[in-house]
Amino acid sequence: MKKMVLLILFVFLPHEVYANFQALIFEDVNTIEVKRSSGGNRTFSRYDGYEEVVIEKVLKWINNAEKSPETTSIKEQNPPATLEINLTSGTVATIEPAYNCTSDNGQRVCTLVDGEVIYTVDHVQTRLKSIELFDWLLVGWKYESKGAPKEELLEETLYQRYLTYVGDEFNDYILCPKIDKIVRIGGSTSRHIVYASALNYSGHHDGPYHTLRFSVTDTPENEVRINDISLDKNISEQESRKQCRRED
Repeated sequence: MKKMVLLILFVFLPHEVYANFQALIFEDVNTIEVKRSSGGNRTFSRYDGYEEVVIEKVLKWINNAEKSPETTSIKEQNPPATLEINLTSGTVATIEPAYNCTSDNGQRVCTLVDGEVIYTVDHVQTRLKSIELFDWLLVGWKYESKGAPKEELLEETLYQRYLTYVGDEFNDYILCPKIDKIVRIGGSTSRHIVYASALNYSGHHDGPYHTLRFSVTDTPENEVRINDISLDKNISEQESRKQCRRED
């Protein structure tokens, strides 16, 4: 992204570069809210099953960001966008784009620094380097899905259709359903082998998670026929997060 040179009014605030940066914990966040200076905002809640994924992503960028060697922070009066992180403690942390400023004939010239942001909590400021977070703060948040994407809803619908053929003993396996693969039979558009999977819903409350995997053959003449069923028991947290599209 090209650097933007802005003539801005500015104020110096008491600041401190936080050497011992405290990682943000997902359970300590209620919401995050993006506010644009030109108008428009959007809030993401930890208590929404789809928006929580966005919060986890943003926190990961913050926690993994590289700290800039800069030791001077400047609070710009009107940043293009601000991210407010509302914590369960009542504290509000903020993230804004970072600027480097120089004097030119007595006038302060400030340049937006590509890939850098200022993280502020309890009046303590830390400059962080994160291209992903910087880009998301300026434009990326606008493109986050509102609710489940259409593709995910289609997978849920198709999975529920085939689960009815698998057997009542697997009725608990409705968490994070996925259609893993669909194979045409002989190139036909009406005959398919479908591979599906999901987690046990009870694992969300009591643990552990198990993964149900099955495949079916769906044809007009024979309708739905079960090919195989398997259970992967006591899967890892990483595997469960992948099933739920929390990780690649």
